[in-house]
Amino acid sequence: MTDSHNASSGGVPLMEIAAFVNDYLRISDYSDASMNGLQVQGERDRVSRIVTGVTANVALFEAARQRNADLVMTHHGLYWKGADPRLTGVLGQRVRALSGMSLMAWHLPLDGHPELGNNALLAKMLGARNTGYLSGSYGSITVIGEFENPVAAEEIRSIIVQDLGRDPFIMGPQDHPIRKIVICSGGGGFVLGEDLPPDTDAVFTGEVQEHHYHLAAERGITAFVAGHHATERCGIRALGEFTARHFGIEAVFVDIPSPL
Repeated sequence: MTDSHNASSGGVPLMEIAAFVNDYLRISDYSDASMNGLQVQGERDRVSRIVTGVTANVALFEAARQRNADLVMTHHGLYWKGADPRLTGVLGQRVRALSGMSLMAWHLPLDGHPELGNNALLAKMLGARNTGYLSGSYGSITVIGEFENPVAAEEIRSIIVQDLGRDPFIMGPQDHPIRKIVICSGGGGFVLGEDLPPDTDAVFTGEVQEHHYHLAAERGITAFVAGHHATERCGIRALGEFTARHFGIEAVFVDIPSPL
């Protein structure tokens, strides 16, 4: 529902948005070192305009400032496991570039969400039914998709080109019909080494490592690799639009391009 009262009275409290999204994405269900939720609390305690983007970086923050945003929401935030949290160097530069805006980020919870998650949305894009999630190295974020009727690899490639603007690199066999496809956005090439359903025909991901090329061939799996950034635009954009509708405020997605 839309909270028109909050919108008309000068925006929505920042902490109300943080609590709402954290609850909606069920962040407590995920073991994630990415510090999901509010990462930088800015000077403005109310939010009228949100800018969303895939990755927290200076270019995105500058674009948000130009659009008079109060809050920036991203999929890739400032913090990662093992990284130095001190606000020096590039990290300090990024925080300064926020210029009073706040930053929120959600990593694994936004990959795995059944409605607004990257993987659920990619399955919908392909026209595959989400039949469940694969339990693996990063928990239940990987979608197991199934087509009503088997499709050719070229059909999937065409959809990816049309909807993501990327011509995917394809590994493994390309001459067999595809009914079951495992979908893991971003750096999801690791699923090629996971315990997949025995009737898996294909994997759709953003980024792989060298040894994944051989795994695809040896397991007889067609793997579509469309770029980390390109496969993770959908979730954060959808989350921003959903949040804005709920609170009756504005959200704008800003794509800072990355070829990776």
